[in-house]
Amino acid sequence: MSKTSDDTELALKLMDRADRMAVLSGAGISTEAGIPDFRGPGGLWQDPSLFAKLSAKGFAKDPAGFYEAGLKLFPNIAQAKPTPAHYLVAGLEQRGRIVAVVTQNIDGLHQAAGSRKVFEIHGTFRTGHCTRCRKSYEMLGFYEDMRRGLSLPPLCACCSKPIKPDLVLFDDYLPAQIWQAAVEAVEDCDLLLVLGSSLRVYPAAGLPQLALEHGMPVVIVNLEETPYDSRAAAVVRGSLAEFAQAANLYQS
Repeated sequence: MSKTSDDTELALKLMDRADRMAVLSGAGISTEAGIPDFRGPGGLWQDPSLFAKLSAKGFAKDPAGFYEAGLKLFPNIAQAKPTPAHYLVAGLEQRGRIVAVVTQNIDGLHQAAGSRKVFEIHGTFRTGHCTRCRKSYEMLGFYEDMRRGLSLPPLCACCSKPIKPDLVLFDDYLPAQIWQAAVEAVEDCDLLLVLGSSLRVYPAAGLPQLALEHGMPVVIVNLEETPYDSRAAAVVRGSLAEFAQAANLYQS
């Protein structure tokens, strides 16, 4: 039987007992920062032409077209601010309660809130590299240039080749070292806290199963049902901001 939002108190008690929590965050933690859920109903990935342009093949074929499509995505993310849930996670880490944050998001909001040990399994839009010489770049200035209508794509200052954001695009593989570190964090935790993930996109959706196989409780906070609700120790069906407020009151 699925749990309900009445599990908030149980979730907070389980978190209070844990010393080595791992956090898995998904799109839901960022939608509360004004970033759309690209995979959900009406999301950007529902547009086949946009999907194609924002793939690895799309970038290789037409870097300018990739960035034109990205105008619907990147500047919006660049202006987003961390939410109460991001700050809750950062605060728990600062108190030594969290071993790592594993995120499916590319927005860098965990780091902006103060989290330090963050494994971005889908990469980040905040940095990029030259496709030829591999020179690294901070990308926020380029996104601001895009917003102002300057020419696309951004080019490397050294060899004039297109700069690619450090994202895991469609057709790309997950970064092996980061994924392995995420797996090890879940194996080492004593509770997995899932924040705003539908737990339907693999391989990230397999992390709760890994925690369960190691005998660790899973706490899920998400607006919608997930495939793991019946096996979770507690499920909170509500906004992450409200859960963060309840957690802060519980700890005070």
